[in-house]
Amino acid sequence: LFLSFMILLLQVVSKLTREHSAREFAAMELERKLLADAAKAKRKREQEALHTSRAREDEDDIAVIAAAVAAFEADRIRTC
Repeated sequence: LFLSFMILLLQVVSKLTREHSAREFAAMELERKLLADAAKAKRKREQEALHTSRAREDEDDIAVIAAAVAAFEADRIRTC
C-alpha cells in the first residue's frame, strides 16, 4: 500500500512539474546556442585580427624592400 501511494505521489509530482522542466531544458538549449554563437563570433574576430595583422606585416615588408632598392639605386648613382 505504501509503495503504491509513493508511486502515485511521484506521478502526480511529475505531471505538475512537467512544464517547468520543459522550460528549464529550453533555457539550457538557448544558453548552449548563445555560447556557441559567442564562441563562433570570437573565433571570427580573432581570424580577422590575424588577417589584418598579416596584411600589415606584408605592407611593412614591401616598404623595407622599396627602401632597400632606393638605397641601392642612390648608391649606384653616386658611384657612377
